[in-house]
Amino acid sequence: MNSHLVKYLLCYDIKNKSRLRRVHRLVRDWGLPVQFSVFEIELLPLQLEKLLVELTGLIEVSEDKVMLYRLSPNQQRISLGGDEVTNDLFYI
Repeated sequence: MNSHLVKYLLCYDIKNKSRLRRVHRLVRDWGLPVQFSVFEIELLPLQLEKLLVELTGLIEVSEDKVMLYRLSPNQQRISLGGDEVTNDLFYI
């Protein structure tokens, strides 16, 4: 079984404010906020499975959308303007 960390970009669009807060709290415990509703996350395969199960339990699949994009292992972050980590993104 493959057990190495994989980097993902996780983005979400949640229609309901209470679901949005729950999803945000869950995701911020797993990753680094890049922008509102966009996080950089490094996960082991089992952690990814756990996160997907938890997210599925929080969202309304007919209204909400959560996307994970696998990033290249050697992908370097390019940031233009502003700080890379913004503390005000931790709270919603």
